[in-house]
Amino acid sequence: MDPISLGVSVGAIVMAFKGVIDTALLIESFHDDGKTGCGYLALTYHIEKTRLDLWGQLCKANNESSCTLSDRPDLVKETITRILGEIVNLNREAEKLITKHDVKMPEYPQGSDNPAQAMNLSSALPQALSKLVVKPKARWRWTIKGKADFEQVVLKIRKLRDDLESFTISDNYRQLLHKALPSLALKSITSRELLQTLYDPETRVGSALAASAKVKFLWSQTSPDSSDMNIIAGDQLRFLSGSSNLGILRNQGAGISSVWVEWNTVQDGAGAAEYIKRIKTLGYRLEKIGEPALRLPSCYGLVFQEIHGATRLGFVFGAPRTIWLQGRVQSMPRYTGDFFNLPPVSLANLMEHQKTNTIPLLGDRFYLAFTLAVAFSHFHAAGWLHKGFHSDNITFLQQDNEPHINVTDPFITGFQYSRPQQEQSLSRTPLENDQLQHYYHPDADKGFSRRLDLYSLGIVLCEIGRWGLIRKTVSDRRRKELVDRSAWRNYVNKYICVDMGWRMGEKYHGVVKTLLECRLPGDDHDDGLFEQQYLEKVIQPLAECTA
Repeated sequence: MDPISLGVSVGAIVMAFKGVIDTALLIESFHDDGKTGCGYLALTYHIEKTRLDLWGQLCKANNESSCTLSDRPDLVKETITRILGEIVNLNREAEKLITKHDVKMPEYPQGSDNPAQAMNLSSALPQALSKLVVKPKARWRWTIKGKADFEQVVLKIRKLRDDLESFTISDNYRQLLHKALPSLALKSITSRELLQTLYDPETRVGSALAASAKVKFLWSQTSPDSSDMNIIAGDQLRFLSGSSNLGILRNQGAGISSVWVEWNTVQDGAGAAEYIKRIKTLGYRLEKIGEPALRLPSCYGLVFQEIHGATRLGFVFGAPRTIWLQGRVQSMPRYTGDFFNLPPVSLANLMEHQKTNTIPLLGDRFYLAFTLAVAFSHFHAAGWLHKGFHSDNITFLQQDNEPHINVTDPFITGFQYSRPQQEQSLSRTPLENDQLQHYYHPDADKGFSRRLDLYSLGIVLCEIGRWGLIRKTVSDRRRKELVDRSAWRNYVNKYICVDMGWRMGEKYHGVVKTLLECRLPGDDHDDGLFEQQYLEKVIQPLAECTA
C-alpha cells in the first residue's frame, strides 16, 4: 500500500521510513578500484544511508507513539512521507543496477522493529558493493554505465536527505548528526582500502569522519618501524627557565614552536621493553592524527631521557597547526605561543584555582561535556581505548585576543596507557596511582572495555557539573574509608552523582548515571547496538542540555 494513501498521519511517516530501511542494499563482499570505482560509490551510499538512519533515530521515525514529527502540519508530514517514498524508489533502482551485473545479494530480513537491527540492514554495504566477481566484459559495462547511473542515484538520495533534514530538524540537530556520523558509519568499515579512501583529500566528507577513519586505518596497522617515528634530539628542544615540561622546539620544516611535554617514566625491569615499544608506536600514531576535530593537539614526536634505573619518554605537543583536510584549510582558533606567561592549563587546574565568580557559564559547561562525549565516540569508533582519562589530561590553550580560557575548546592527552581495542592490556596502568583511583571502575583491573573507559568520562562529567574535583570534596576522616575503587564508586553514587539533578538538570543527571552504572551494551555486542545507545543515552541528551 502506498503510504500516502493512509493520509497524513504520523503512521504514514513510520511506514515510509520502514520502507527506506527495508529496501537498503546489503551486498556481501568488497573490492575497490579508487575514488572513481565501486568502492567510492559504496562509501558515499553508506554515508547517506547512515545519515538517514541517524535522522530516523533523532525523530523516532520508527515508532508511531513517540515520533517527534506528530505535531507537524499535515502538509509537512505529507512532504516527509513523499520524500521517504522517493528514497525507497531510489533504493530499488540501485538494486536493479547491481543485480544486472550478477553481484550476489544475500538473504536479509524484510524489516525489524529493533532500530539497531534495522540500522544494520544498510551498515554492511561498504564491506561489499564493489567486489564484482564477473567477467571482464561485465565489469567494463559497469564501469562505463552502471557506475555513472549508481552515482546519480546516490546524488539524488543525498539531495532528498538534505531536504528532509532542512525542514524537520534544527541546525543544532543537524550538527549533532554530523558529529554522531563517525561512530555509526565506521562500525562496519574494516577494509583498509576504504578507510584510506575516506580520509583521502579528494573525498568530500566531514573532518571528524575523515580523521576518525585515519585513526582506524593507523590502528589497523601492525606496529610501525622505529625509523618512521620522529625522535626529537636534545638540541632541538630548549626548556623554559624553571620548567621541565614547557619549551621551545626547533623542528625542521615547522620552524619554531611553543610546546609542552607529557612525560612517561618507565622503570627498568620486566615488561619495560614492551611498554617502551607501545609508547613509541603511540607517539608515531599521535604524530599522524593530531586533529582538532578529534580534540587532539598536534604531536611533534617523542623525546627521550635516560636516568638512573629508568627511561623517560615524552610526547611533545603543541597548538594545532594549519590543517589541510578534504582539500581545504580547516577553520580553527588561533592560539598564543607565549607559554611562559600563558601556559597550557588542565581542567583540574582550572577547577582547583578559579574563584567562585569565574566559574564558567552553565551553557559552556554543557558544551564542554558534550564535546568530550563526542570525542570518545570518535575514539571508540576507531577502536581506540583511552584507559587513563581524568581531569588532569584535559588541556586548554589560551586563544589570541581572548581574556580568559575558553572551556568549550578542550584538547585530550594522557594517552600513555591507551591501546587499540583488540590488543591486550599491559601490566602498567593508571590504576597504580592512588590519587586517581576514583576515576576508574572497580573492574578495570580485569581489562578495559568501552563501558569502563566511559566510566571515567562519567566521573569527569560529575566534576564539570560541580565545577570541582571530587577528591577535594572528601574529608580526612572519610578518606580513610575510601580504601579501593569500589569504595570510591559507592561514595560517588551516594554523595556526588545525586547532586547532578539540581545542579545540571534531569538530562545531564541521566547521562552521568548511564556512564557510572555502565548501562551501555558490552563489547560483545557487535551489531551496532552500542553506538545506537550511546547516541540515544549520552550524546543526544547532552546536546539538548541548555542553560
